[in-house]
Amino acid sequence: MSNLVLAYGNLADVATYSGGGWLPALPLTNLGDRRLERVARSVSTLAADTTLDASFPTPRLMRVIALANHNAAPLARRRIRLSSTPDFSAIVHDSGWADVWPTVYPFGSLPWGSPSLWTGKYSAEQIAAFGGGPMTYILPESMNAQYLRIDIDDASNPDGYFQAGRLFAADGWQPVRNMKKGATYAWEDPTEVQDALSGAEYFNERQPYRVVRFELPVQTEDEALAMTFEIQRAVGISKEVLFIRDPGDTVHAIRTRFLGRLRGLSPMENFLPGYWRTPFEIKELL
Repeated sequence: MSNLVLAYGNLADVATYSGGGWLPALPLTNLGDRRLERVARSVSTLAADTTLDASFPTPRLMRVIALANHNAAPLARRRIRLSSTPDFSAIVHDSGWADVWPTVYPFGSLPWGSPSLWTGKYSAEQIAAFGGGPMTYILPESMNAQYLRIDIDDASNPDGYFQAGRLFAADGWQPVRNMKKGATYAWEDPTEVQDALSGAEYFNERQPYRVVRFELPVQTEDEALAMTFEIQRAVGISKEVLFIRDPGDTVHAIRTRFLGRLRGLSPMENFLPGYWRTPFEIKELL
């Protein structure tokens, strides 16, 4: 298991968007809006329409690129490029084409009749249950670039379009030591329950969200103060972070990667001279 990655400092808010073919009522600029339900929607599933460029005011470090609240179908593919020039003649990094949804079930491991029997991928129902991801790409290391291009190949999408609700492009921190054993992952359901006089229950159903709680147990003073302390200062409890439990895990990525925020700013404990530990709690953004 690889150490977790915590990405922060989303550049989507300062980006300029262009490329592809997108509905005027649901334009690419919606990717810079934190409200995930305000999607950008392509006019078709043609490759020429499902591409997008994001340019930033200056070159910035990036480690994690993601699209949240998207509708990519089980057979969709994606390609991500970083460049130092707007025409992409000077490529900094090229991910190449890869499946949005990798094979997660070995052939023969599923019962006959399973919707994923032949593809080995998540079913459309499973994808919809997690709001489409996010579609996440983790660079091998932090890279400096000013221009980002995302190409989507989703010609078989039954919706007849590709859409996404938020771009996330940011640097990412991978602690030297992984989180302590005992991390918890939970669904929290804010549904309101009312009891009638008869004892019958009525429900005001609301969408559940994920919450992860973990501790970084042994950090050097330099890492604790330069990273943990600075991340808390930079994001507070309102700005976005992208939690990636294990960058190498594709089987459970749909379950253990999500866009969220720090639920609180936890005190850092200097439990031994030169060593610190800090608990984290991250709530999913909907």
